[in-house]
Amino acid sequence: MRLFGRKLNVHIRKMDASDVDQVREVGRRAWSDLYSREFQQNFEVPMRSRENILFYLEKEPEGCMVAESDGRVVGDIFCHIWGSVGWFGPVEVIPSQQNAGIGKQLIRTAFTFLEEKSCSIIGLETMPETVKNVHLYSELGCVPDRATYLMEKQLNAYLRVRQKSSFTFRTFAELGEQEALNAVKRLSSLPVPGMDYSKEVFYSMKHNTGETVFLMEGGEPAGFALVYTYSTSDGSSNASIRFLVIDRTNSVSEKGEALIEECERIAREAGRDRMHVRFYTGNFAVYRVLKQSGYQLRGTNLRMLYKGDVPFDGQIYHISSWAG
Repeated sequence: MRLFGRKLNVHIRKMDASDVDQVREVGRRAWSDLYSREFQQNFEVPMRSRENILFYLEKEPEGCMVAESDGRVVGDIFCHIWGSVGWFGPVEVIPSQQNAGIGKQLIRTAFTFLEEKSCSIIGLETMPETVKNVHLYSELGCVPDRATYLMEKQLNAYLRVRQKSSFTFRTFAELGEQEALNAVKRLSSLPVPGMDYSKEVFYSMKHNTGETVFLMEGGEPAGFALVYTYSTSDGSSNASIRFLVIDRTNSVSEKGEALIEECERIAREAGRDRMHVRFYTGNFAVYRVLKQSGYQLRGTNLRMLYKGDVPFDGQIYHISSWAG
């Protein structure tokens, strides 16, 4: 496909491993420019780690795309498919080539790809204060949904004395690959019918990006969480809970608190000093548990929908976001 703007001949194609260094540089320049322009914060944003890009590329090889002009990568986008749910992020264009339609072409290509993969819910998350981005997504047919919260905790600065948990946990390896992936598939479809986190878990375990831990009840997994302990950007010492789901069971808040604490223990053992948690505010019970556990609100994103609606079930404890 071809795009003409500012006398540029831009070609959208699938990303490959040879593009990684250029993609990292595009991201660094694009995000540094955004923070300078929108927030008057003049600092250089660290590059996304090679490990992060290669992980995304193997997980969804057809959904990672670049915009190329004269043999040079000038933009990129990453698609993510969780069963019936498809989203993209980040989307990045070097500052000198912005406002030329490259971002729009990347996003339209992503929407087409996700629709071809039969995703019934398609969307993204963006910073609500970036009016330019919100306007862009609105022009492309997206509508605002709800906020997502980013909460953060300094792991070594907030240690509570707590009785030993009465809950039992097992790791991905302890449960066994097939049983673990079946449990993830079953549990992740509870908050959103057809949603499936099992591919994300499989490739996370393959790339050793963190750990998947299961909360057991009656010998069966009643909940699980994927905690990332690898560096998504150069120099980062953060961990993050990628997602967490607990079944419709009694004492769901207590189980949520216990499973979050188990994720924190895993992060500390991996040498991480801060935990990030992003979650959709459709399930506000998550906020209360995180606040009780010492987390502070650090930012918000706006979820925008291109297709479908996100259901809400207050009986299911669910942490997840569409942030790349």
